[in-house]
Amino acid sequence: MKRGIVLVITIIFALSFLAIGAGCGQAAPPAQEAEAEEPAAEPAEEPAGEQPEAETEPEETVTEDYSGLGPLRLFTDKPGWQNGWDAVFAGFKEKTGIDVEMTGYTEIDTYTAAVKTGITTQQGPDVFTWWSNFKLEDLAKEGLLADMTDIYAPLEGKYNPGILESFSYDGTVYGAPVLVASWIMLYNTNVFDEYGLSEPANWDEFVDVCETLKSNGVTPIALTITGGWTSFFWFQQILASNYPEAYKAVCAGEQSYESEEVEQTFLIWKDMIEKGYFTDPGVDLGEEIPPMFARGEVAMTYCGDWFTAYFDQIELAGGEDYSMFVIPAKEAGVPKTVIFEAGPLCISANAANKEAAELFVQYWLSDEGQLIWSEAMNYIPPNADVDTAHLDSVKKKIADEVFSDTEAQLIVRYWEATLETITLPACAALDKFVLNPDSYMDVMAELEQLSSQAWAEFEGQ
Repeated sequence: MKRGIVLVITIIFALSFLAIGAGCGQAAPPAQEAEAEEPAAEPAEEPAGEQPEAETEPEETVTEDYSGLGPLRLFTDKPGWQNGWDAVFAGFKEKTGIDVEMTGYTEIDTYTAAVKTGITTQQGPDVFTWWSNFKLEDLAKEGLLADMTDIYAPLEGKYNPGILESFSYDGTVYGAPVLVASWIMLYNTNVFDEYGLSEPANWDEFVDVCETLKSNGVTPIALTITGGWTSFFWFQQILASNYPEAYKAVCAGEQSYESEEVEQTFLIWKDMIEKGYFTDPGVDLGEEIPPMFARGEVAMTYCGDWFTAYFDQIELAGGEDYSMFVIPAKEAGVPKTVIFEAGPLCISANAANKEAAELFVQYWLSDEGQLIWSEAMNYIPPNADVDTAHLDSVKKKIADEVFSDTEAQLIVRYWEATLETITLPACAALDKFVLNPDSYMDVMAELEQLSSQAWAEFEGQ
C-alpha cells in the first residue's frame, strides 16, 4: 500500500512539474492539483429492464501534506551554496510540507568518509551531493545508490543524455545534476581595463597578459593547494588543453604519468611558477581568493564556473566586475579544449526517508526546482526547458563559447575522470610539486606508482 501511495504521488508530481512554467513560483501544492474538477453530468435516461451496477469511484489516496515522510537528511560538500539550498528547500517545503535538514562539510576527505560510512546504514544521509563517472561508479557497484531511471521517464528531452551518462552505471541512472560547470579563467575586468589588456587568443598573448600584470605589481593568477584537493587544477588544465588524448589515456590508466606529455605539462607549470605568475599557494579558495580578486591584488583565477557564487557573495557583478575566457593551449594545432564537470545529487539505497528523497529529486529536476536553483546560484540550468533570461552576461558567454560551441572539445574533470583511489593521493603528490617545482621527476614517479597500483586493484575486483 505504501508503495502504491508513493507511486500515485510520483505520477502526480511528474505531471504537475511538467506543467509548471517560468512562473512556477506561484504553483499550487500537488494535492490541490490532483483534485481535478468534475464537470456536471447530465442525468442519463435509464433504459427499461435490469440496471448495471454503478462503477466504484477510485479511492482518494493522496493527501495534501507529505511532512510525515520527512524530515529529509541531506549531506553536501557545498555548504557555501547556502542561498541556493535555502531557496530550493523553501520551494520543496511549500510544495510538500517536508523539511530538509542539511549537513555541510568543508573538508573533502572528511565529507567523503562521512558519506561512505553513513550510506551503508539508515543513519546516514537520505540525499547527498557526489561526483560523476568513476566516483559514482564505485558506490553504484556496491549497491549503495538508489536507481533514479524511472524519475527521468516523464522528463525526456529536458536533460542532455551525455550528462546523464556521467551519472550512470551499467545502464542505470543514479544522479540528478546539481551543476554542469565549465572550467575557465575568470578575470577582473577593471584590472584588465586599467592596464589595457584584452582576452588572450593564444598562449603568447596569455604570457603577455601575465607579464604586464606582474610588471605592474599585480599577481596574475590565484593558485591554491588548500583543502587537500585543489592542486590538480593546473595539472589537468595544462595536460588536457595541450595533450587531450594523453590526458584521457593517463586518467584511464592507459598511459604512464612518466610519459613525455606529462613531463612537458610539469615543465610548463614549473616555468609559470618560477616566473611568479601565481599567488602563494596557501591562500584559501573560498575565503581569501574572492576578496583578493575584488581588490585587484590578483587579476585571474582558474576554476569551475561555480566559483562565481563566491563573487556573488561579495557583490561582484558578472560582465561588469569580471568576465571569462578559455585558456589557450601552448601547443599549436590543438582544438579548443574545455574541462567540464557534472556533479550529481544521489539517493542512498539505505535511505531512512527514501520516499521523501524521491520526491525531493523529482522537485529538484522539475522546471520549478531548476529555475529556483539557477536564479539563486546564477548557474546555467541543465534542464533545457528552464528560462535563462535571468543569467548574467558571463554565464551567457560561457553558454555561447563553451556549451554551444560545436568546435570546442569538452573533457571530463580530472577529479571524476580517474579512479577515486588515485585523486586524493595524487593531489598530495602535486602539493609537493607546487611547493618544490624541481621535484617534478620524483612527483611523476610517485603518480605513476599510485596509478599502477590503483588500476591493478580496480581491474582485480
